[in-house]
Amino acid sequence: MLKLSWWVLTRSHRLIYWRLRYISKREKELNKEFPRPSELIKYYSYSRNTCQTPKAYLSSNTELNDKFIEICSRIFQEYQKSKEMRGYLDYDDLLEYFANALKEKPNLRKAVTKLFDEVLVDEMQDTNPLQFSILKHFSSEDVRLFCVGDPAQSIYKFRGAEFKHVYKFEEIFGNSTTIPLSLNYRSYQEILDLSNWLLERSPLNYNNHLTAHRKNGGFLPSMCDFDSNQDEASWIADTILERKEKDILFNDIMILVRSGFDAKPIEAEFIQRKIPYYFIGGTSLTKSAHVRDVLSLLRIVRNDQDDLAWMRFLKLWPRIGEKTAEKLISSFYEKTEIQAVDILSESIGSSHNAITSFKLTDSNKNIPKLCISSAVQALTPILKERYDKWNYRYQDLKLLITVAEKYKTISDFIDAFTLEPMTSTEIEKLENDDAVLMITVHSAKGTEAPICFVANAKQGTYPHVRSCGEIDAEEEERRILYVALTRAKNELFVTRSTDYRSGFYVQNKPTEGEEYFLSEVPEELVMKETHGWNPDSSSGLSSLKDVY
Repeated sequence: MLKLSWWVLTRSHRLIYWRLRYISKREKELNKEFPRPSELIKYYSYSRNTCQTPKAYLSSNTELNDKFIEICSRIFQEYQKSKEMRGYLDYDDLLEYFANALKEKPNLRKAVTKLFDEVLVDEMQDTNPLQFSILKHFSSEDVRLFCVGDPAQSIYKFRGAEFKHVYKFEEIFGNSTTIPLSLNYRSYQEILDLSNWLLERSPLNYNNHLTAHRKNGGFLPSMCDFDSNQDEASWIADTILERKEKDILFNDIMILVRSGFDAKPIEAEFIQRKIPYYFIGGTSLTKSAHVRDVLSLLRIVRNDQDDLAWMRFLKLWPRIGEKTAEKLISSFYEKTEIQAVDILSESIGSSHNAITSFKLTDSNKNIPKLCISSAVQALTPILKERYDKWNYRYQDLKLLITVAEKYKTISDFIDAFTLEPMTSTEIEKLENDDAVLMITVHSAKGTEAPICFVANAKQGTYPHVRSCGEIDAEEEERRILYVALTRAKNELFVTRSTDYRSGFYVQNKPTEGEEYFLSEVPEELVMKETHGWNPDSSSGLSSLKDVY
């Protein structure tokens, strides 16, 4: 029985609540891989919405070990009890209590459903089991369902969305009529031909061949191959700037990436070329904490009176908190005739890692690439201890070293990487600003642009290596690529670098279906371009050089 007085917790309320009550400092220190409160809230919510126990959900949808799964399950249980004691409800409770009430109280179910003749459900392919159970209760009382959905755009399994809810709608509900919406008002037919081909190779029957209301555009989508992801990013930037010279707005251009990581080389290129952009769906390169840590060291090498950079840099080291850092920085101004690093040496010792890191980086400040490499080398041990998923983060730092060679001075590099790209919030406030949209495919549903680049579309990305070995997961990857391709209105570029022919994916499970969705694209569907390498080259082992 619900209490008469309950309070609804928003997501921000829940985040504060979890930080205060459930994630102790000791638990965070035990292992940096333990999920943050924001991640735990997502896991908790998804387990509720998929009607699974926390253990079952976490085991099948995360890479957490058994110990962490047990801790998470305990935290979820405590959270639920605590809410009940204090009269709190979150949105998951509202859904679950409503679904249970409809199931357990026939008279209530009849009274509620009697209020409706029809229920309209948009984006039916994104409904989860908990939402779906509510719809079934309405249907059982003869409320007509009008559901709009596209099985080919079901890409949120990780959130609990069930593909079969729309794919097997007639089988589940019976006595229903399906009206396919095959006339597409967005794209030219050439773009739809490639998208249709992708779906037609699936073992599933999507039964919806799209036809363009706008007819043909007169040119095919382009599939472009490159030697490296830096070359790929550079070409994308060149192409965008060429379009800009033809009076095409940056706003008319969208870059779609599978993950935030895939966007990093393109971001670096845009920063260097001063192409305005905003990023939706991941953490921007310049906003990543580990990148800012390295930049703080570079900034004090450039200017030892940069107090904000000193504050961030000093707080990286053990036993130097905010108050200690403030005292150290204040001491720099008490002896203005002495360099800051020498004053710092007197306070913490010349052998302290903060001092050796500064001196190593400072010794190479006239050569940007070497200077940045020195900073990364010096800070790697402390950053590795400080942050989780280090192998992933380290790739960002390697990228900084690679792009550094494009800058003449370390000052130029710092200025480029400390000028923030526009955020989505800023774009909403300044609708007239002209900027390229860079977006992950999972964030791109409902968006469109005259010109689209589907970047880093190499083997191991479509399908993603993590999906290999499970046909349902692999087919969701096909739908993710389909969503990416169908964002384009006029022009579509699919780009990939030499990683396409790399063998890293061999370490994963073999695929149940296609190893790479774009390996056999018919020539009549795309215009193929090669920049630096030939994907059809048969040079084989003879091209390898024995360096030993």
